[in-house]
Amino acid sequence: MDLNRNTIIKDLIESHPETLAVFKKYNLVIAGGVRGPNEPIAFFAKAHEVDYDTLVKELNEAIEKGGGEHIEIPRLEEDKIYEKFVKTAIILTLTVGVTFGAIILSYIAIKSNFNSIYYTLIQAHGHAQIFGWVGLCIMGFALYIIPRVKNTELKHRNLTNICYVFIIMGLSLRIILQPLPFAAIRFLLPISAILEIISISLFSYIILSTVLSSKEKVGIFDKFFKAGIVWLLISTGINFGMMVHVYNHATYEIPRAVFSSFVHLYLFGFVFMFIFAINIRTVFAFLDIKPVREKAVNLTFWVMNISLPIYFIAHMCADRNIIALRVSQFIAFPIAFAILTFIYGLRVFERSTRELEDVVMDRSYAKTIRTAYIWLIVTSVILLIIPFLGHGSELQQRFHGSLNHAVTVGFITMMIIGYASKMIPTFKGIDMYSLKLSNLTFILLNTGCFLRVFSQILVGTSGGKPLFYAILGTSGWFELAALGIFGYNLWETMNISQETKQPVSAGKLTGVTKDTKVFDIVDQYPETLQIFLDFGFSQMANPVMRNTMGRVASIEMAAKMHNVDSDKFLKALNDKIALKK
Repeated sequence: MDLNRNTIIKDLIESHPETLAVFKKYNLVIAGGVRGPNEPIAFFAKAHEVDYDTLVKELNEAIEKGGGEHIEIPRLEEDKIYEKFVKTAIILTLTVGVTFGAIILSYIAIKSNFNSIYYTLIQAHGHAQIFGWVGLCIMGFALYIIPRVKNTELKHRNLTNICYVFIIMGLSLRIILQPLPFAAIRFLLPISAILEIISISLFSYIILSTVLSSKEKVGIFDKFFKAGIVWLLISTGINFGMMVHVYNHATYEIPRAVFSSFVHLYLFGFVFMFIFAINIRTVFAFLDIKPVREKAVNLTFWVMNISLPIYFIAHMCADRNIIALRVSQFIAFPIAFAILTFIYGLRVFERSTRELEDVVMDRSYAKTIRTAYIWLIVTSVILLIIPFLGHGSELQQRFHGSLNHAVTVGFITMMIIGYASKMIPTFKGIDMYSLKLSNLTFILLNTGCFLRVFSQILVGTSGGKPLFYAILGTSGWFELAALGIFGYNLWETMNISQETKQPVSAGKLTGVTKDTKVFDIVDQYPETLQIFLDFGFSQMANPVMRNTMGRVASIEMAAKMHNVDSDKFLKALNDKIALKK
């Protein structure tokens, strides 16, 4: 097999399993389904910051030597740790999330009044979206991606199922119970927050343990991950405080100033930190651009993390204290500055380096990632306008709603879709189920987000004209269609089963040659398994290895891998088969 920049890694691994030793060195083999990712070598080299020529040289040497002496071949098993988190997130957003949101918007449009909706329902819907849709997606992807980014194993993997069960229990109780007028069961609301605290504490412990266990040098993105965990824990603690308040005061509604500040703390803290960290590590390869400007990215980190607690406290107290009000108005400027500085530092809108110009691969995700950053710029502009609109005014409230939608749907959801469309096919070593559906998702989601963000602003600036309310009412259904199509497309992609190709059987073996496949020998003559074990092939005791590596490894290849005399090995196998006859 002649290697070139467009050689697909999974094809190379299937043809030459001995190259696994090289890929394991660069932490590839634990990603990409049962055979490796469906990516060209040149893309992999850039993404992992490996010199392409050095990598190809090492691969060719491995092929020539047959892997060397005593090669340890990792188990080729697909890691599905992210699936239950992502699938549950899809279910939540297509029920109590975006579906319920579309219904709420339509009702507001019919009534031409934002205050016509029971606000507790909006808060329950908001929790489903930020902790359910956004939170579960980030948790699932983090559990898969962070070990690979840090070139280590996921620590405490056995705790992930407990983490999942507790977050689902907490979410379910909160979403169902907060709007219900049944006083006897409202003690379950603080319990729902406790369940979420347990889950998120376990998640934080897993992620921090994994990051700290890595022997890789500390990257610029590491502190973003760690800060994101801190803000997630703080947000979860505040959420518990809000539920205790609701229970103790026998009310259904969290104070609006507290809830709004909490949402922004969660989004700008936890969500932004995690998205920024992954972007720093991957966007330069995904978009074929230069690496980040580290000074700009570092400046973003410090300005954001210093500004956020001030933003949270000032906004909570703005109604009661003039100094807090002025601080809340001022602090929007450093936050917007930090966001725009990050976009500059990431180079997301700069020209391609053309390093991967000759590489053939699907890059449809690129427009989604770049569009997400356009929406983040829109978010920053709205954030800068809001302080000038009069505190608590109707106009400011409409701009505030547009801000929330631009950041949650325009930036965060667009980023989730862009990364899911790139990473999940990579995780599985396949292509996205339907590129056409991906493009349709992109069009519908941007249409819905555009209609929502700008119609809500126009409702405020026009004094509430029915036309703009009508446009607002349709926006949610575009987004529902987009996320429904995306959910189906991603679900089908996750459900595709990628198994090692089954070679055509050569018929009943009468003897073994150097080209005979290991699987065929043990399959037809199980008694030969002992011969393999006697010659040091301990992996053959594992049926998974026999069914994967054994199907592509010949006797000659296996002998090279273990530094075994192929003539003696062949004689021993043929003698065993002859006895069977």
